Amino acid sequence: MPTRRRLLLALLALPLLGGAAMLWRNLAYYWQPRFDEHVAGTLQTVTDLLFPGDGLPGAAALGVHDRIIAMSDLHPLMAAGVGWLDDWAVRKGVANFLALDEGSRHGAIEAAFALNDGVVKDFLATLRFHAGLIYYSEPLIKSAFAYTGPPQPDGFPDFADPPQ
Repeated sequence: MPTRRRLLLALLALPLLGGAAMLWRNLAYYWQPRFDEHVAGTLQTVTDLLFPGDGLPGAAALGVHDRIIAMSDLHPLMAAGVGWLDDWAVRKGVANFLALDEGSRHGAIEAAFALNDGVVKDFLATLRFHAGLIYYSEPLIKSAFAYTGPPQPDGFPDFADPPQ
């Protein structure tokens, strides 16, 4: 008899467990970092730091950050990465990452890349990957390079030979 009661109670408790899981999922949404104008502005600044142009238009001038912002599946990662950069800036005595001078911004980026793991390293690696693809696929940037064909049209036919 006690076994039947336990089974019946367990079966009656299952909907409560599912309801608790749904409640947790919905409440967890409010604890995640938010994507807002500050995150977008920081993203613009970081992409321009990663791809400044050096004689060519920088990433911000080409609107690379706008195309990355359009990738809504990356918004949680972007918000968390910017949160880390803001926390780093607060430890340096300023309000947020955007309040840092350019040298300190570079320092924050270098510190983030130096971490062995963490959300900010994932954020910067993802940002660098997407921004690099977008930046170097821009016609204005591509036209600045003399050679526009494939990098190795014939492959490496002498790869087994000793260096010359």
